[in-house]
Amino acid sequence: MTPDPKAIEDKRARDRFAVMTGLKLGGVVLMLLGLWMMLGGALGGRYGFGGVLFVVGLVETIAVPKLLARRWRSPK
Repeated sequence: MTPDPKAIEDKRARDRFAVMTGLKLGGVVLMLLGLWMMLGGALGGRYGFGGVLFVVGLVETIAVPKLLARRWRSPK
């Protein structure tokens, strides 16, 4: 028996949503870690490395999910 095409599309959409949500959550964690390091956290990081982590987390939170959504958009 062949799988239902609607069920396959629904699973694909759920998986993609989970990936984008995970990327956003990971980006927020990186931003918080970078901010903590910039403010003198206990990891012994320097201001520059904390700033780099913050910027990478910001890009991961904002830009990467938008790029993936554009790439995964269904054709019209």
